[in-house]
Amino acid sequence: MKIQGTHVFAAPRQVVWDALLDPAVLSLALPGGEQLEKLNDNEYQAAMNVKVGPVQGKFEGKVELADIDTLNSYTMRVSGQGAPGFLQGEGAVLLQEIESGTQINYTGDVQVGGRIASVGQRLIESTARSIIRQGLLALDSQVQARAQVAPPSAPPPPVALPTALPPSTDKTPSAPLQAPTPPAAPPPSTAKIAFEVAKDVSRDLLAEVVPLGAQEKLLWFVLGALAMLLFVLLVRLVAG
Repeated sequence: MKIQGTHVFAAPRQVVWDALLDPAVLSLALPGGEQLEKLNDNEYQAAMNVKVGPVQGKFEGKVELADIDTLNSYTMRVSGQGAPGFLQGEGAVLLQEIESGTQINYTGDVQVGGRIASVGQRLIESTARSIIRQGLLALDSQVQARAQVAPPSAPPPPVALPTALPPSTDKTPSAPLQAPTPPAAPPPSTAKIAFEVAKDVSRDLLAEVVPLGAQEKLLWFVLGALAMLLFVLLVRLVAG
């Protein structure tokens, strides 16, 4: 299964890069993620609960970063297995500075096997795209939280004290100023993740029969027909 896409973060490249290497941030941005523990500088232990059609279960495995070019790119290798089957893959992440912020470009190739492969390639691809989309949106919220934390400003110039005042005798050392910790956005709930995946998968599968541009018109037509049917039933009940 091939995956590729882009996403634009309205933040400096340094902020985006730091977020992509922070396990605390990535764990909040991982839909269905239950664990993301750093084993060493470039390797993580991960656990994720995934639902693809009728198949649901927990994958446990490792995520490894390689070919790291600071602020520019790295390669990610993923392997995992669990009750639903197994998966393994490799992908490349590239950061590009643009006028509106930082663009991330990703490409990858993932293989799956076991029970999860029995649901069909189309459903697997649609679910994978939905999980990636949700993960990027959640990561974006974490990046924005970091970008909004302003760096500490320069201290104001000293104010001259009147000569009549004696110099201070307080020898207590002042505590060093620390940059405020960026607030962490709460991770999406399991129910919300399931709803978003179901919505995305339904839209993708429906697109095979109805073009995306006509889906909204079809939805309003169906809702209008249901409203008319309900109205007719109510009239008959009142008349009876």
